[in-house]
Amino acid sequence: MSKKVSNVDVEAIERTAAAVAADPAAARLPVELGGEWRFEGSPQFVGEIPLPTGARVRFEADFPPALGGGGTAPNPVAYCLWGGVACCAMTFALEAARAGVELRALRARVETTVDQRRALGVADAPPVEHLVWTLAIESDASDGTIDELKALADARCPGVYCITNPIALTTRVERV
Repeated sequence: MSKKVSNVDVEAIERTAAAVAADPAAARLPVELGGEWRFEGSPQFVGEIPLPTGARVRFEADFPPALGGGGTAPNPVAYCLWGGVACCAMTFALEAARAGVELRALRARVETTVDQRRALGVADAPPVEHLVWTLAIESDASDGTIDELKALADARCPGVYCITNPIALTTRVERV
């Protein structure tokens, strides 16, 4: 049976880390996600995200009424914000498990202000200027250990990296 700490399979992580150390190409996982605009009704955009099990999860996005949608599903920025803070929390839990630190509770929240002026074409203002990700943790670990885990999570979290480093982006249009 695999060793789990706070619902994280530590042995699976260590096996994966060893495999990647032996073959760095094993760390590279191609991702292709998509969806489709709906021309009637809400939500306006729908798609499915595949899971490693082969199952698929339906994602729906809808603009709020002020931006021409029905507000019946999270807007794309909400998914982005939630994905970032979820990544942060999950990376913290992973690092805690690797260190053998039991967590009794871990809650995460993101705080920001979204400025819609750019989306509306009325100003060249950034949509988000600052994010605050807060992790609420219950554990017997010392404050020093928690600080070390936070530093590891900040250094290793893909969400932190994506938000704090420029990533090359290509957009294109294909005719169908």
